[in-house]
Amino acid sequence: MQLDFPTLGVVFVLNTAILTALLFFAWALNRQVKALAWWGLAFFLVLMGMGLMVVARGTLTLATLLIANSVLIAAYSVLYGGCQTFNARPISLPSLLVGMVLWWVAFPFISDSSTTRLVLTSAICAGYALMSAWELWWHARHRLASQVAAIILLIGLVGFNTLRGLLGFSLAQSFWIAGPVPPWSGAMAIGIATFMPTVAFVFLSMAKEQLEHQYKRAALTDPLTKIPNRRAFLEDATVLITRQRCAPTSCLLFDLDNFKQINDTYGHEVGDHVLEIFGSILSDHLSEGAYGRLGGEEFGAIVPLSGDDAGRLAEQIRHSFESVAKIVRGQRVDVTVSVGCATSATSTVRDLLRHADTALYRAKAQGRNAVVSAPSNVNIG
Repeated sequence: MQLDFPTLGVVFVLNTAILTALLFFAWALNRQVKALAWWGLAFFLVLMGMGLMVVARGTLTLATLLIANSVLIAAYSVLYGGCQTFNARPISLPSLLVGMVLWWVAFPFISDSSTTRLVLTSAICAGYALMSAWELWWHARHRLASQVAAIILLIGLVGFNTLRGLLGFSLAQSFWIAGPVPPWSGAMAIGIATFMPTVAFVFLSMAKEQLEHQYKRAALTDPLTKIPNRRAFLEDATVLITRQRCAPTSCLLFDLDNFKQINDTYGHEVGDHVLEIFGSILSDHLSEGAYGRLGGEEFGAIVPLSGDDAGRLAEQIRHSFESVAKIVRGQRVDVTVSVGCATSATSTVRDLLRHADTALYRAKAQGRNAVVSAPSNVNIG
């Protein structure tokens, strides 16, 4: 099959322009995914670099090569910055600039050697592609299916640049030369033309998955305390009990004492901060259990512990809360928590909650700020 390389180049430029616009448009609709803007800029820089090749077609000068390759290196650098942004990590400016600085410093010494120029640009671009793949793999906030696909594509980009450096495959020759070309150039040019839409599609899929994950997390998180809400707690607790099988499992039910009085006396801002403090204490003490805010001033936890161990854990939480929440928003507030405990090896979450609630009622009746356990001889299941 005979390929018209200049025509293929024009198609590549048009496709890249459309993909650039698509990425920026997706970012405009979802401003919270800032990585889309970075990746859109990376595509735009590729478009500018290839546009320079179009303008200088047949009359490439050293100045054009210097600028065009600088723009290409910048595109890879911005691609890496987008991956850092996607993982909600701070941008490392030195790492983004090192490739460009290396190219500009080395260019006066290698300007007469097309082979050396090609090897250096290929090595820099391969390095940024590898750093991008590593960023998405090692620093991922959570595993996404499309993120794995992006890593594979980026590793393929590392291989392409390595091959380009070894075979002497110039991007200028890939599309714009109108003469004899190596037999492998056609396949590589087609590969480049189809690779860009694939990468853009995967980036868009990553953004979509990220948003879906955030929405799901928001639906399962209490907006005030930032800990799991009732729905998430019940789901996590059910999984934990299933995993425990016949091993003892305990339920801790917490209720902040005299919370309505705190709100009435000091205002809802102080009351809300008290809830935030208690949520933080639960997070610190219950890393191995399921816990969450059940509503109002009531919190619950399911832990893989026996009755005695669960009682000791509840006492630690009660004491920590009583000790920490003394001065809240500049106000001296004496806050305490009552805890009801229930333990079983064969019960459901709702059975445990029901009996823990009975124990909590007893703790309130005994004067509050206490831990009370359901009788061990009660058949909870």
